Amino acid sequence: MSAVTKPSSSIRRALFAVLTVAACGGGDERSGSVAAGFGHRPLILPSNAITLDAGETVPQLLERGGLSGPEVRRLLDRVRGHADWTAPQPGVEARFHGWPGEPVERIELRVDADRTLDFIRRGAVWDLSVDSVEVTRDTVVVSGLLEGGLWAARLAGDASRLTVEEKGALAGHLAEVYAWQIDFFRDPRPGDAFRVAMERALRPDGSLREATVLAAEYALGDTHHEAYRFSPSDETDAWYYDDGGSALRGAFLRAPLDLVRVTSRFAGQRFHPVLGVYRAHTGTDYGAPSGTLVRATGAGSVVRAGWAGDLGLMIELDHGGGVRTRYAHLSGVADELRTGAVVEQGEAIGAVGSTGLSTAPHLHYEFRVNGRAVDPSSVDLPVERPIPAADSLRFDRERGAARVLLGRVRWPGRPALSRVDRAAAGR
Repeated sequence: MSAVTKPSSSIRRALFAVLTVAACGGGDERSGSVAAGFGHRPLILPSNAITLDAGETVPQLLERGGLSGPEVRRLLDRVRGHADWTAPQPGVEARFHGWPGEPVERIELRVDADRTLDFIRRGAVWDLSVDSVEVTRDTVVVSGLLEGGLWAARLAGDASRLTVEEKGALAGHLAEVYAWQIDFFRDPRPGDAFRVAMERALRPDGSLREATVLAAEYALGDTHHEAYRFSPSDETDAWYYDDGGSALRGAFLRAPLDLVRVTSRFAGQRFHPVLGVYRAHTGTDYGAPSGTLVRATGAGSVVRAGWAGDLGLMIELDHGGGVRTRYAHLSGVADELRTGAVVEQGEAIGAVGSTGLSTAPHLHYEFRVNGRAVDPSSVDLPVERPIPAADSLRFDRERGAARVLLGRVRWPGRPALSRVDRAAAGR
């Protein structure tokens, strides 16, 4: 029996093209480089999936998949704006389709859960199409009654429609909305209650792409906080406003970390665990793992960033008007942070550590006015401008609709109607 010889590359490509057109009904170029049919025996273009290694960039992955340096540059020129290709992108996966020993004919680059970039070689040129996962949108309203911390709230309403991860994220959503009014590290107490209405974008597999808070209310003791998402006509972004149209966004965040736990509050005298004596404690300690990012609570300029004796590695910011903040016991500071550097509110400036006189990793945060340390929770901080007068009627309408939405779920733990319920009932 004579040996079966492999067809020449030109014949195989021509045969593959013919079979592809036949199998795909003559028109689907994007699916043509994956599979074709010949009678009852499929002709499959071989493929190989490669996942990005730790610390590897997408260009390096493409070269590992068989592309030359110039090919990689030509291909990535087509996708500028889709991602930062020079930085590691954990989870990125590429599937390379091609005959062994020959140039790759097709690449499917899965950028994230929502996008796949599909490249097909046309000679020296790569054709590109972007597959975006379709999402469906819905609205959920959830209530919660705090029995312990914010994470231990007893949930009701549409809570059964949320995944475990989504329930865990509720605390973070509330902390973002009320970042300028409530320090969620130390203010919440058992018996506090909340309701929150969110719009979700869900992928076909049911996973969550994003969730946006439309409205919320939080009862902190006897103080009732309301929040309504609204986009003023003279701005491109939406912000949160209270029931009277005043902006929730303020000059200072109430806390310098994302949600963790408070280990020590502002106090006149406190027993120092290292020195063994009572001394003034002029700030708030936030317990968090070493390396947790520390954010500037307000925009300002760096006064100093370095060693500060008992406070260890410390950053001090000047916010103008006699207001300064300090962030101490850090394990490190941002590379670009130097005296005189300008930082924005919420910008990561350092990392939690245990330098100086410290027994465990935590952040010591001070709020100083005219050289004197004060309790930040006692300071009446300025806020952004209220809703423009031209938008007041539209805000009233949208706030009313949001109150009706929140009213879909009963206010938890209290027999009387909340202020939102009373306002909605009076419409």
